[in-house]
Amino acid sequence: MSLQWGVGDLLTVTKLAWDLYHNCYLVAKEAPDDFRQLVNELCSLQGVLVSLRDDVNSDKSFLDKLDEGRKATLRRCLNSCFETLRTLQALVVKYRELGIENGTGFWKKLKWVGKKGEITDLKARIMVHTCNISLCMTSIGNSSLVRMEDNLMQALRRQIAEQDNCESLDEPPMYRVKTAPAGNQDSTGLGLKALGRQFTDATLVDGATANSPGSTPSMSEEDGSEFSANLPTTPTPRNLSISSSKVRRPSNLSMDHGAKASPANSADYGDDIYDSPKKAQTEKIAPGAAGAKARQPDVLEAVVEARKKISHVKKEEQSSEALHIVPQNQTHKPDRALKARFEQLSSESRIRKPNVKEWLRVATWWLLKAKYNMRSFEKPHSTTTRESFSPSSDSRAPANQAYVDLLKASWILYEIVLQDEYLDSLYVEENQKLCYDLSEGISEEFESFGVVDIPDKDALQNQKLNIWEQLQPEEKAYFDETHVPGSDNGRWITVEEDDAGEENETILFRTFVNAAIGGRKRRVKSKDAPYLLMLSTKEGESEPKVTICNQSGTLSLTRDFTIDDIQEPEPPTSPLSGIEYISGIEPVQLSFGQLNVSVAFTNTNDLHGFMRIPTAYFNAVKRREPRQLEKATETLLFKSSVEIFEELKASTMTPHRPPRKWQSCDLRVLETTCKEGWRTTRRLVVSSSAGERRPFCLEFFLPLSRVQISREGLARQATVKWSDCSHEKFDRTDGNYNTVYTYVYDDSNPNIALSLLFRDSSDAARFEKTVLELSLLPVHTWSNGLSSRYIYDVSDSEPTPKNYKACVLTHSCQSWKYSELFYMYRDTDYQYDRSTLCIRFPQVYYIDYISTHVEKLFLPSAKQKPQFSHCEKTINNAPIEFDDENNSQAFLSSLTSAHELIFSRRAHSITFKPPPRFGSAKSKKGPAEVQLWRKGNAIRLVSRWDDRVTDKWTSMSVPRTGLTHTRDSNKFSLPKLEYERGQEIDMANMLARKAKEKVEGRRVGPVTIAFETWRDREEFAAVLEGTEAPGPKVRNAFEDFLSGA
Repeated sequence: MSLQWGVGDLLTVTKLAWDLYHNCYLVAKEAPDDFRQLVNELCSLQGVLVSLRDDVNSDKSFLDKLDEGRKATLRRCLNSCFETLRTLQALVVKYRELGIENGTGFWKKLKWVGKKGEITDLKARIMVHTCNISLCMTSIGNSSLVRMEDNLMQALRRQIAEQDNCESLDEPPMYRVKTAPAGNQDSTGLGLKALGRQFTDATLVDGATANSPGSTPSMSEEDGSEFSANLPTTPTPRNLSISSSKVRRPSNLSMDHGAKASPANSADYGDDIYDSPKKAQTEKIAPGAAGAKARQPDVLEAVVEARKKISHVKKEEQSSEALHIVPQNQTHKPDRALKARFEQLSSESRIRKPNVKEWLRVATWWLLKAKYNMRSFEKPHSTTTRESFSPSSDSRAPANQAYVDLLKASWILYEIVLQDEYLDSLYVEENQKLCYDLSEGISEEFESFGVVDIPDKDALQNQKLNIWEQLQPEEKAYFDETHVPGSDNGRWITVEEDDAGEENETILFRTFVNAAIGGRKRRVKSKDAPYLLMLSTKEGESEPKVTICNQSGTLSLTRDFTIDDIQEPEPPTSPLSGIEYISGIEPVQLSFGQLNVSVAFTNTNDLHGFMRIPTAYFNAVKRREPRQLEKATETLLFKSSVEIFEELKASTMTPHRPPRKWQSCDLRVLETTCKEGWRTTRRLVVSSSAGERRPFCLEFFLPLSRVQISREGLARQATVKWSDCSHEKFDRTDGNYNTVYTYVYDDSNPNIALSLLFRDSSDAARFEKTVLELSLLPVHTWSNGLSSRYIYDVSDSEPTPKNYKACVLTHSCQSWKYSELFYMYRDTDYQYDRSTLCIRFPQVYYIDYISTHVEKLFLPSAKQKPQFSHCEKTINNAPIEFDDENNSQAFLSSLTSAHELIFSRRAHSITFKPPPRFGSAKSKKGPAEVQLWRKGNAIRLVSRWDDRVTDKWTSMSVPRTGLTHTRDSNKFSLPKLEYERGQEIDMANMLARKAKEKVEGRRVGPVTIAFETWRDREEFAAVLEGTEAPGPKVRNAFEDFLSGA
C-alpha cells in the first residue's frame, strides 16, 4: 500500500491546525473562557500533529512500520480531525469581516451567547481528536486502541445529541461527527488533497520533497508553545540517572507526544478544563447554563480516561530509559547569595513562567556566551599544560564574566530544569539530548578554571548577573498581542554547532555581536554582544544565508547574504599577538526587508571569519555575475536555485558514468546585447552551493533559438539540450593536401544536455519562458498551446542605425519544445496565400554562431575546447502556417509600424492601362495578391505578382470616395492613380521599393482589378467605402458559379 498520500495530507492538516490556532489566538485576549479553552485545545492538537509530522519527516519508513489496523485508525482519526478543523475554519471566515479589535468590541459584535454552544462542541471534538491521534502514536494494543477510540466517539455523539435537543429550533445544529466505518476506508488515503488546496495554503509536495520539514511553516513545538492545555500530571519517574554516558535513544516507534503537546505550564488565560469529572458534576450550574456544563462530564470522563491511559503507557515506555546527565561540579556552583540573585533576576520582566524547553535554550545561550568570551580574549601562557586565566590581570574581567555565564547555565540546568516540576518534559527526545549536551559542555568549560582561577565573591557580584538579555524597542515591537512567540531562534541555539539549524540547514559560522536595530530614531547600540549572528546554507538553495537572533525568541531575521554585503576589515591596529581588536571599524549594515540592522563585531577575528566564507565563495563563482564589456552590455535574465543539477549525454539523454550531478546549485541565464541587436547572445552559468568545500562555477554558451526543452516528469523539472560551437567539420583542404580543421555550430545535433530540478513549478515555467522567448517586450503574441509566435522590435545603434523586426516561432515535437528565430528588415518580400493561410518569406536572416577554431591546419588542444567567437547572418526562407485568417492578418500587421491589413484576396489580373475601345485589357503578368492596408483614414493598395515578375510589388494610395464599379462583373476600376513598382515592399510605409525597371517621371495610370469572384469585388468595394473590413467568409461552389470565373 503506497503511503505517499499520508505525508501530503498530514502537512495539510497540520498547516490548517496552526493557521486556526494563530488566528484564534489573535482575538483570545479578552475572549470568554470557553473560547480561550478552545485555543488551548487547538494548541495541544497542533502540537500532536507537529510531533507526528516530525516523526514522518525524520523517518521515511515511519508509516510503513505501522500495522494495517493502526494505519486505518490513524487515517480515520486524521480524516475526522480535518472535518472538524474545516468546520471551525468556516466559522472563523464567517466572522472575519467583523475585524479584530482590542477589548471586548469583537465579542460584542460576535454575539457570543448565541455561539457558545458551537464553540463548546468544537472544543469537545478537538479534545477527542487530540486524544485519538495521541493514542495512535503510543504502543497501546490495537484492541485497546479501537475500544478507547469508540468510547471517545460515543461520548462525543451523546454530547452533541443532548445539545441538539436543548438548542432552539431557530438555530439548528451545524456540526455533525463524521466517521468512516473501520472496515471501509478510502483506498486513496484521506482524500484531503483537493480540499487542502481549497482551505489552506499548504503545498502538497511530491515524493521528492515530501520529507522536507520546510514544507510547512514554523510552528510551536512540544512544550515551546506559549499557550498549551494541561494534561493530567504524570508521576515523576524514579530512574533519573546522573552519569556521563551518552544518551540512549528509544528503539521503539512511539515518542513522547503527550509531553510535546501538553507542557506542564498552563496558559495564562482560562481555568483548567481538565478538572476531574466528579468536580464537573458537583459544580453548581447557573440557570440557563445547561447548554454545555451538564454535558461535559461524558466527554471529559472519556478524555481523562484516555489521557490516563496515554500517561500510563508513556510511563512504561520511559521506565526503561535513563536520563543521562553529567553530574554537577561541586567546586563550580553558585553559592546561596548568588542563587538568590539569579532567582530574583530570572523573574523580572517576565509575563509568564518559562517552560522547560525555553529554560534549556537560555542555559545553552549562556554556555555559548561563556565559550565566546573565553575564545575572544587573550589567554596568556601558563607553566602548566592546563589553560589558566590567573597570570594576566588584563584578562581577569572577561574571564570573570565567562565564569559567571557558566554559573548561570549550571544554575538553570541543575536548580531549575532537573527539578520535579519539569521532569516529565525532559523525556522528550530532543530535550534529553539538549540536557546531556548542556551538562557535558558546562563540565568541559569549567575544567578550564582551576581553583586559583575562580573569582572571589566580590568579583562575581560585580559581573553582569542578568538572566535575560535586554531588548531594544524594535525587538519589543515584535512581542505584542499580534505576534505568537515562536521558536525560530531555538534551532540556532545549540551546544554543538553541527546540531544547529533544521535537518536541511548547515551552519558555516556562528558568533555573538552587538547590533543597533531599526531606524535612527528608535535604535539603541547594544553592549555585551546580546545577539547571535550566523552564516548558513540550506539544501535546495545555493546562496549563503545570514541570520541574527536574540535570546528571547522575539527576533529571528534571515536572508540571503549577497556580494554587496562583503566588507573588507581594516588592518589590525592592536600590538597584541594573535588577537586583533576592533579600532574604528565601521559596522556591517544588513537590511532585512524594512528592518535595518547595524552589526558591530567585538573583534576583527570574528569579522574576518564572518567575511571569509562568503568572500571565498563569491570569488569562486564570479563568472556568474554580469561582465563589464566595452562594446556590449550583459544583463541577468534568469536566476533561480535548483535542488538537483545533472549533466546528461545529449545523444542518449542518459547520465554520465560516473554521474555529473550536484545538489543545491544556483542557475543563471545572462544575455549580452551588442550595438547591433541581432548579435545578442546568452550564456548559462551554474554555480555550486556555498556549503561546498571547493565551490565551482560551470559556464555554457546558450543560443537564442533551437534550445530544446522538455517539462515531462515532475512539474518542477526541466530537461534541456542544445548545440554549442564544438562540432567537428573536416570536409576540405587548403589546396596542398593539408586538412583544414573547422568547428561549427550545428543546431540539429545537440551536444549539451542538462537535467534540472527546481524548487517549485513556477521557477521551471520561468526558465522555459526564458529559453524559448526573447527578453524584449513582444509587439505581437499568438499561441495555441502547442506553438506560439512572437514579434519584437529590434534596433541597431551602430554602424548604421536602423529598426527591424525579430520573429520567434515555437514548435512542439512530442514532449519537446524549441524555438526558431529570424530577423526581417524594413524592406522585405513575402507571399501570402489566403487559400492555405500560409505566409512565406523567401529571404529572412538567421544567425550562425562562429567558433574560435575556423579553417586552421591544427586541432585544438584538449584544454582549449573551441568556444563561441562571434555571430554572422545567413539567409534562408521561412514559411509560417496559420489556422485562422484573422491571426494571419494580425501577424502581417505587426510587421508594420502603424498600418493594419484589412483586406487580402487573390485576383486574376491587375492592369494599369486604360481599357481598349473594343475588348478588354489583358495582363501578361498573371494573377496577383491584392491587399488593402489602413493607417488612420488613409488606405493603401498593395499587390504582388508571382516570382517570375521582377518588379513584383505595386503600391498606391486609394481614394475612399467617388468610386464606381459595375455590380454585374468581378472587375473593379479605379481612376488614374500614381503608383510605385519594386522588388520589395517597405513595411513601414507600405511602399514598393528597389525597382529594377527604371522609369522617368512618375508612374500614373488607371487601375483595373479582375477578382476571382464577384463577392471578392463586393468585399473590396465595401472596405474602401466603409470603416471596418467585413469578416472572413468562406466561398462555396454556387458563388464561384455566379462569379463567372
